[in-house]
Amino acid sequence: MRAFSVSWVFTFALCLLPFDFCLPSWAQAQAQPASDDYGGMAAAVVQLLAIGPGQDDKNRACSATGFFVNEEGYILTNAHVVEDARRCLAGSPEAKIVAKLARPDAHAATAVSCEVVALDEEHDLALLKTERPPPEGEIYPVAPLDDREVGAGDEIRVLGHPEFSWQAKQVSGRIVRVVRPPPAEAGTETLVFDIHLEIGSSGSPVYLPSGGVVGVVVGRDVRNASHSVAVSIRHAIALLERHGVRWHRQ
Repeated sequence: MRAFSVSWVFTFALCLLPFDFCLPSWAQAQAQPASDDYGGMAAAVVQLLAIGPGQDDKNRACSATGFFVNEEGYILTNAHVVEDARRCLAGSPEAKIVAKLARPDAHAATAVSCEVVALDEEHDLALLKTERPPPEGEIYPVAPLDDREVGAGDEIRVLGHPEFSWQAKQVSGRIVRVVRPPPAEAGTETLVFDIHLEIGSSGSPVYLPSGGVVGVVVGRDVRNASHSVAVSIRHAIALLERHGVRWHRQ
């Protein structure tokens, strides 16, 4: 799975300060909220956008997914999402990845630029941080993390922004298998689940019905294209703790 959905859109100025997106007409038909509960996981999930100069007076726009892990504005996503974004922004070095925040109003959304705090390429994880705090009187919504062991047959949900979807979309499935490296070896623990995810889903949280995030989507299963793969949240927690970033346990 490619990290970002990629499209060509008409040129407009990319502001590095807080700004609002208005839903364009071509996207109105795609506006499908994950649920009516914007106080839950849907509120913590963000669409990550990178918009750089393209061809014929158009911009090259890239889209993926991430989610808040604390109220200070730290966001988890994939390392390959950041690398793809950098390629998308190569012609505009002053531009940055922006996080489009969830809002109940399907026709407008607030976005804020982000800095890259850390990359963990071994486990395909990245840590971003918004460059401004939330509006006065508000806090960034948080996705709680759950590092308990999961196994085949466990029910999971995935929430993300595939194919430039304006609102996050939720899908449900089950874990097919958990791949763990031998105890004496370094490696990456991954979760394989029975959901075919679309381009743009990289960085989406994989979470239990109880609400705790157990993995971060990295791509499709090379053995079975109808299945997808997530890196275990344990690796993400290790990344957060190496950088002194607070997180919330489910």
